[in-house]
Amino acid sequence: MSDIEEMVNAAKKPGTFNIVDAVKNRAYPKDQVDVFIDEGVAFRVAEINEAIDSIGKAMDKKGVDKKTLDTLLAKREEVLDSRDKLIEEMGGTKYVFHLTGISEGVRQDLFDKAVTKFPIKHEQKMSQITGEMEKEEIENIERDRYFTALLWQAGVQKILSPDGEEQEGISFEDALELRRSLPLASLTTITEALEKMRAATALFLMSVGEDFLAKS
Repeated sequence: MSDIEEMVNAAKKPGTFNIVDAVKNRAYPKDQVDVFIDEGVAFRVAEINEAIDSIGKAMDKKGVDKKTLDTLLAKREEVLDSRDKLIEEMGGTKYVFHLTGISEGVRQDLFDKAVTKFPIKHEQKMSQITGEMEKEEIENIERDRYFTALLWQAGVQKILSPDGEEQEGISFEDALELRRSLPLASLTTITEALEKMRAATALFLMSVGEDFLAKS
């Protein structure tokens, strides 16, 4: 079972759900990621996480014999242990980000807000295929940054500090500053986790719809 499927199943426990909560973004899948504000630590943890993912994929392959599987399991435990030791040593730099999925409707609303602030513009360009002039959207980096910050604001539910202090959600200004200041490895970790939440939310809504129809 994939991480996304596990998040969906967790969101649906204990086996019943409130359809209104689901459509209002209250019962959506949730996840949490460790974020390290120290660039060196963040990079090393990212490397370890990649190694863990690689081992996991190797274990999932069909036809893996018991000897190979035992070797992979031992290697995975070794890598996990090294990560735990690193995290323990550098605990003062670890922040835990709690994330939540949002509906595609909310996502579209945020995009519309970004487009209102930075309207879409087009220019005429000649098609390399037909040779005819075609209308092409002009890339707007400012709009992309604005939209991404809105997504972060919507997706980050709370943050736990190394001392256990808690911040409920983040402001738009927080999102901008985090994206500007976080180490690249940590920035990538959050971005990938938010994208995973989008996939989990889509699967959750599909399965909730199927369950709802089955029970009605």
